[in-house]
Amino acid sequence: MTDKQTTALPGSWRERGGLSGLVRLNTPAITPGMVVVAKIGEAWQAQSELRWQVWPDLLEPDNIDD
Repeated sequence: MTDKQTTALPGSWRERGGLSGLVRLNTPAITPGMVVVAKIGEAWQAQSELRWQVWPDLLEPDNIDD
């Protein structure tokens, strides 16, 4: 593990058939090939339990601004 600060990568994403308003994070996923995401507006920087991993091919650009 590195002590690199977790940050959001550019863009807003949604899971195909699931949640919208997600950000991809620069944190490596535990499972090879997966990416780490979090919900925009939640305290994922301070609470790692608010981050989860998904397969990148299940993410789509989320162009809806709420």
